[in-house]
Amino acid sequence: MALSGMDFYMRSFKEYQEKGLAAYRDGEMKEARFSLLKAAEFLFKLAQGSDGQLAKKRSEQARKLLEKAKGIDPDAGPRSPKKPKLGTPGAVDKDGNAVDLEGRAAEGAERFQAVGTPNIKFDDIAGLEKVKDEIRIKMIYPFTHPEAAEKFKIKQGGGVLLFGPPGTGKTMLAKAVAGEIEAAFFNVKPADIMETLVGEAEKNIARLFAVARTNERSIIFFDEVEALAPARTDQGSAVMQRVVPQILAELDGFDSHEKNPVLFLGATNKPWQLDPAIMRPGRFDERVYVSLPDRPARKKILELNLVDRPLAADVDVGELADRLDGYSGADLKEICENAAQKAFRRIVAGGGSGPITAADFDAIVAESVPTVRPNQLEPFERFARGE
Repeated sequence: MALSGMDFYMRSFKEYQEKGLAAYRDGEMKEARFSLLKAAEFLFKLAQGSDGQLAKKRSEQARKLLEKAKGIDPDAGPRSPKKPKLGTPGAVDKDGNAVDLEGRAAEGAERFQAVGTPNIKFDDIAGLEKVKDEIRIKMIYPFTHPEAAEKFKIKQGGGVLLFGPPGTGKTMLAKAVAGEIEAAFFNVKPADIMETLVGEAEKNIARLFAVARTNERSIIFFDEVEALAPARTDQGSAVMQRVVPQILAELDGFDSHEKNPVLFLGATNKPWQLDPAIMRPGRFDERVYVSLPDRPARKKILELNLVDRPLAADVDVGELADRLDGYSGADLKEICENAAQKAFRRIVAGGGSGPITAADFDAIVAESVPTVRPNQLEPFERFARGE
């Protein structure tokens, strides 16, 4: 797409945001306010050109950015930037609140609250048996078999990187890990860390880990982790040059908190963009490839998405699973949703009260295209082989 469209809006948003953050860091408040207002403007344009949850997320981010920009006094003179005080990893006060280097409650710690223990386990996830086994050894068995873990000096905690194409169930797997070991679950997206101004991103990382370590056991799930820990270059973002080391320092610090172990999972569709340092021992050192579902998994996914929905006798879920080779779990869910909607529209239009038929699925599948093309799998397979 030409830069006159969505690519132009995205590029302009990023440029103005980076420019605004740099101006704020240098004390140029007038320039900071102007650039951040422009960044918000382009983010609103991106939201208008987006659909569904992406549009909602971008609108929310744009509103927050707009509020922050309007809160900057453009007439304030240049100031000497102060070095931000980062939270001490794992430090908490007597009430369990994250604290900074001087022992004060860290402002903003309340934003990082666990969503509770997810009500989902591995048995609720279709297929992916090899993937589940790899995760069990690293993250689950040390808790469910503590005596054996102690005997063989297997530590509780650590990190797993889930990588693969979109829609293959990486987020669901992370939630299931928390469900299996009854851990507090922190679902962290890049915007949760990066949406604030200069110096705050590093603080947010420290706050997150400090709050997580107040629980008996916690799982921190970094979605789109490549956006939080991209490969660093001399020409890279000044913000990321500070954020990536902060993340690495926190990941390295979990060993000293074994009484309250923290496990961390990352999910990415672009593993080759990650900073290599994040995959060293003690960090995201276990890499698990989450590929497209095989035939048994496709059948189970279809069955789960069709449960309690009226199906005609001519619907053969097994045959449907055979036909949908190459489709992701998200694709299969959407096909089931669209087939149900087709039958629902027929009833609303007065065409009877029948169930979802094989013809409904035929019509939907004929219009459907897998979101992941075969040639898109090759980079993931090379990464899995360590190439």
